[in-house]
Amino acid sequence: MRGSLRGPDFRQFDFIVNKKIRISESVGLSFRAEFFNIFNLTNFASPPTTLPNQLGVGTNLLQPGQPYTAAAAGSFGVMSSTVERTVGLGTNRQIQFAMRLSF
Repeated sequence: MRGSLRGPDFRQFDFIVNKKIRISESVGLSFRAEFFNIFNLTNFASPPTTLPNQLGVGTNLLQPGQPYTAAAAGSFGVMSSTVERTVGLGTNRQIQFAMRLSF
C-alpha cells in the first residue's frame, strides 16, 4: 500500500515519586523525584524515505537498465540518528530532584 512506511517504535518509560511530609499544621515539605527514560532505551528517528537521483552520465551514476545497488541508494532506509533531544522526550536517562517547603 502506498505511503504505509513505518519507522521504528518509540519506547520510553518514565517514573515519578512524590512524598508530602506535614511538619506542622501550616508547614509542609514536599519531595519529588522524576526519572525520564529509566531503562535508557535508544529511540531512532525515521530513516530517509526518498531515493537519490542517480540516473545520468558519469562514473557513480546509474545507466538505464542497470540494477539499483546499495552504493547508488545512498542513505535510503538507514537509521543513523536518534529522535530530537528535548528534556524528557527521547533523551538518554535523566533524573531530576525537587524539594518544596510550603508555609
